[in-house]
Amino acid sequence: MPYVQQVAVGRRECLSVFGNDYDTHDGTGVRDYIHVDDLAEGHICAMEKLMTMDGGCITHNLGSGKGYSVLDMVKAFEEASGKPIAYKVVDRRAGDLGTVVANASKAKADFGWETKRGLKEMCETAWKWQSENPYGYEDGEKDDSRGFRVEGFRV
Repeated sequence: MPYVQQVAVGRRECLSVFGNDYDTHDGTGVRDYIHVDDLAEGHICAMEKLMTMDGGCITHNLGSGKGYSVLDMVKAFEEASGKPIAYKVVDRRAGDLGTVVANASKAKADFGWETKRGLKEMCETAWKWQSENPYGYEDGEKDDSRGFRVEGFRV
């Protein structure tokens, strides 16, 4: 999604779409996109679970379990931003799979976590941030609106 955001603000001429001949509804790769807030909440739930365990570790997948194609994501971002997203189809990358989605049922069963936000909200949130920070954060420190400290971050 960062590359799509960069096209929307003019930092990148166009998005490279790697392949359009996959066995998917529009031929482009399908991925399980997750809102950064859902991911952060999942990490917090996992850490809270670790605090109750007596040693060991357990692996959990965090994702929505829903796949969206690259072009689905481009369309959703165009709607969120009101900006056209130029793209060009290029050759597939070696090893890329047509569809990859997470199975987060263990996270739901073990600590009640599941995603709350869909692709539309992801794109709206990403556009809000990118339009307010077209070149990413400046080097150094910056507090975001929720009070988290972010150091030296750039998209």
